[in-house]
Amino acid sequence: MEQRKGMNNDTLRSRNRGLVLKLLATEGPLSRVDLSRRTGLSKMSVSNIIAEFDELGYVEVHGELSVQGSGRNPIALRLSDAAPKLIGLFVFRDECAAILCDMRLNTLKESRAALNNDNAAQFADILFGLVDSVWPDAGTPLGIGVGSIGPLDLRNGMILDAPRFHGIHHVPIVRILKERYGLPVQLDGQYDCAALAEKYFGAAREYRDFIFLGVSTGIGSGIVSRGELLRSAAGYSSELGHMSIDWRGNPCVCGNRGCLETYAGLQVVAPRLRRDCGRPDAPFEVFCREAERDGASAAWPALNSMTRALASGLTNAVNLLDPQAIVIGHAGYYLPDQCLATLETEITRQRLAKRPVKIVRSAFGAEAQVRGCACCLLDRVFKGEFFR
Repeated sequence: MEQRKGMNNDTLRSRNRGLVLKLLATEGPLSRVDLSRRTGLSKMSVSNIIAEFDELGYVEVHGELSVQGSGRNPIALRLSDAAPKLIGLFVFRDECAAILCDMRLNTLKESRAALNNDNAAQFADILFGLVDSVWPDAGTPLGIGVGSIGPLDLRNGMILDAPRFHGIHHVPIVRILKERYGLPVQLDGQYDCAALAEKYFGAAREYRDFIFLGVSTGIGSGIVSRGELLRSAAGYSSELGHMSIDWRGNPCVCGNRGCLETYAGLQVVAPRLRRDCGRPDAPFEVFCREAERDGASAAWPALNSMTRALASGLTNAVNLLDPQAIVIGHAGYYLPDQCLATLETEITRQRLAKRPVKIVRSAFGAEAQVRGCACCLLDRVFKGEFFR
């Protein structure tokens, strides 16, 4: 890797170690020759880094890679099962969850707990119980990644005043977790975490510019531009659900009118589906599956209206950001194929540049935001911050 202006040797070494670790985690097994070619580092530098990782127990031999021609087959390396683990903590309106995962984002343990008006006063204790339940049997995790409902104050590690969040507000979640566990804690928006999971391990691995769209009671987004999460100067996440598609439209809890989530969020769409289909207790995914099977389903008017609203909001985002793809997740993962095809067609028709934008489902089903919580910490590891 070429040394960047203003980067000292220690910082450069840390970044190189993070880069090698990222390749082993996301694309391994790889040989030293592969790693050298992919990173631009010399073979000697790669060998030195691998020797360090081997001493730490991070890597192991996976076997030989078969190559044509004479000479020895290169040795394939992979991350060891003994490499450090990470904890991801997911905070949402009606549920919190914790996972223990490895650096390949394989889930090793998982625990969930409901969150509601009755237990909101015990919010911190609920989080502690979840983390304790997934704590590794051996060793200490690298840290805890938190993916939360927003808005968030990332600089001060705080959950601010999220709408419909049972009166929970201004929680210094990074501080309370650090004080209890003595580990690094990284806070990010739930959909930024989901975008990182898709970037490193999921449906967006081939894209440097994409939007992750999370459809739930509200509408959330995570934006990756030139391979990096896009945030404001103050550190705030994107809020696509509060982009207005009608300035005289439906009132929103944020105080504005016409916000996208007042037309396409499940707090609006799900009641209509239940009413139209005469099924007062059915979840959103049931209506989507039925519509997929039956083109005459009573669910289609509500789903079509939702799709048109999403197309309107996403067209604005596409004109602004020019992404290569949009990854649909959370409950949006269940939308019928016809809805995704319509989204792709309508966005391409309405956008200024008529290049098509690929619409793809999350590689993690409806769980990208849960799996991605550890990714906000893993992103720091891959950038070398844990080797300084």
